Amino acid sequence: MRREPIKVGDINKVVPIGQKIVVYLEEGNFEGTYSSYIYDIDDSGIYIAMPTNEKGIKAVARINDKIEISFVDRRGYRIGFTSRLIDIIKEGNRVIYKIDKPQMLVKIELRENFRVPVLLEAKFYLFKKGKIVQAEGTILDISAGGVKLSTEVELEVRDRVLLEFSLGEYKLEEVEAEVVRKAITGEKGINHYGLRFTDLSKDQEDKIIKFCISKQVEMARKMKGLE
Repeated sequence: MRREPIKVGDINKVVPIGQKIVVYLEEGNFEGTYSSYIYDIDDSGIYIAMPTNEKGIKAVARINDKIEISFVDRRGYRIGFTSRLIDIIKEGNRVIYKIDKPQMLVKIELRENFRVPVLLEAKFYLFKKGKIVQAEGTILDISAGGVKLSTEVELEVRDRVLLEFSLGEYKLEEVEAEVVRKAITGEKGINHYGLRFTDLSKDQEDKIIKFCISKQVEMARKMKGLE
């Protein structure tokens, strides 16, 4: 796993105001993964909107709770850092969390590091022999860069497909992907393919990354439980 430390000189150049972020709380009754954004930054700290999950539940944190922040920059890197909640500010109906400025950020390449094993039912469409073919398969793993797909349908490298699948409550439709490799499974009638996403929208990318982070956190917690 390639991790590159980033020294924090002017954090505004790395973490822009308005940047969507993934927030992980690992303490308290609201432990879990949430969405938020950078509300403001000044010399004394970073301000983020009160984190909310996909069900609309707000993360109620306490002063000094540990908070992990990550986001994807324009170059396709995940930037992450760990901080603590230092103040809770109310502005009318809005609640803002103020967190410590980190002393260092970490940059992680997304392509390999976010791949997580799953079993997700999927539909896909492809143009084959002059016809639009609808088929089904199972996604075996997923990352911000693509998926491994198991299906009975014969595909060829460079075939382009439109995928439909759900990540929890999120339904992703018309996800464009290209077949980049084919694997031999040893099972008659079952084919495994590596698919690369070719034109993810920002919203689709955010949902996939958030899902992968959540799954990685779950796996880490399970592994700790086995130790």
